[in-house]
This record gives sequence, structure tokens and C-alpha cells, in this order.
Amino acid sequence: MSENEKNDHGLSGERTKDLQKTHSEDGVDLTLIRWMLSLTPEERLITLQNNVRSLKRLRNGATKT
Repeated sequence: MSENEKNDHGLSGERTKDLQKTHSEDGVDLTLIRWMLSLTPEERLITLQNNVRSLKRLRNGATKT
């Protein structure tokens, strides 16, 4: 299939290869970026708040919320 031909997902072969990459050339985890972009803004905020809460617990040495 040429780069301009579409696959089952309507994407060119080149684009499909890019979606299958797990890390960029400089080591960035693309799966985490794709996951975060799949969330709604509210879900992203909840995730961020949970991460901040976890970091606070770690800093304080606590094991409970």
C-alpha cells in the first residue's frame, strides 16, 4: 500500500506507523500523551488532582489520604 492509500482506519500508511510508535526519537512516551488526549478536560483535571494528592502524601510520608 502506498503512503497515500487509506487503511481500515482511514489513515495513510505513514500516519498509521506514527500511531504505533511508543516513544519519540528523544524518548518521550507517546502512549501517555495519547492516553491523556483521549480524556475529557474534566477527566484530565481529576487525573492531575489525584497525582498532586499522591505527591503530597509522598512528601509528608503518609500512607493514607
